[in-house]
Amino acid sequence: MLQPARTWFRTERQTRSNAAFSATSGTIRPLRNDEKPAFRDLLLRLDPESRRNRFAMSVDDSFIVAYAETSFAQSPVIFGYFEDGVLRGTAELRILPEPHMAEAAFCVEKDWRRRGVGTRLMDALLNEARDLRIEHIYISCLAANLTMQALARKFAARLTYQSGDMIGLIKAPKARIKDGIRALARTLFRPHRQGAAAFGQQS
Repeated sequence: MLQPARTWFRTERQTRSNAAFSATSGTIRPLRNDEKPAFRDLLLRLDPESRRNRFAMSVDDSFIVAYAETSFAQSPVIFGYFEDGVLRGTAELRILPEPHMAEAAFCVEKDWRRRGVGTRLMDALLNEARDLRIEHIYISCLAANLTMQALARKFAARLTYQSGDMIGLIKAPKARIKDGIRALARTLFRPHRQGAAAFGQQS
């Protein structure tokens, strides 16, 4: 059985120091529609290897511009990590056709990796998944993307190798009644988003 990611995270946080978190002084919050340019600029700053890890293929600037323009539609929320007012990392959540399933994609700028940003983004994303009554988070990344695999393992992901990619499944924390009420309120008052999304992994 998969261990709920939230159970792991609470236990781990209680038994280790806060060094990984104190290394990042930025803020994590959902992106607004008018912050689409900041999302685009973050992706454009990625080097070729980071782009390949993020999108599971080599992409040019035109692909990234088109992706950023249409990325908000199929994602109930995109969390951003901001430091000194600049977007340095994101976590995207996309609802899948399967009941209570969602796909996650991560991106952290190179100089901000290994500082706990990915872990904080995953934590925010799992809270959102709980509010939306999502039971499992699906993650796909290249077999060579060891950073993303390490992040998934931190949250008790079950990883399998399929056709050159690593597929991860994370059990989301269970929703509570008050979480359902909060999720309904957020859905009613969240701005409408337009576009389409394509997912890969880069953390």
